[in-house]
Amino acid sequence: MSEAPKPFTALLVDDEAYFRKFVGQVLKNALVANVLEARDGREALKLFQEHQPGLVLLDINMPHMDGLATLTALRQLSTTVPIIMLTSVSEDLVVEECVGQGATFFIRKDVPASQLAAALREELNEYLKPQEPAL
Repeated sequence: MSEAPKPFTALLVDDEAYFRKFVGQVLKNALVANVLEARDGREALKLFQEHQPGLVLLDINMPHMDGLATLTALRQLSTTVPIIMLTSVSEDLVVEECVGQGATFFIRKDVPASQLAAALREELNEYLKPQEPAL
């Protein structure tokens, strides 16, 4: 008898409440079963350890503990969970540093809402599709 799949949980980390609400709705529309929200890196680390989400969406510019420091700490906890950076920062050095620390993908958040939602859906489809059984 096969085990039922665990509900998919995503951790959304952003200090802006309106942005968490918008992205949270996109996640729920993409059939993410559970969306955890954190306002900063410290809260994100606590939720990550408690719930072990299957995906993290992480803002770069946050108070208390920025996205890069949070990314580094999350990668010490897991090297396999996809971490999508949400950013309005376009500086190459910041992007390169995040990639060097293990970011899986970047999505610009300073674009029109429809474009942001489309980019999120495209990435989510990659992580939510059922895995093919190995032959």
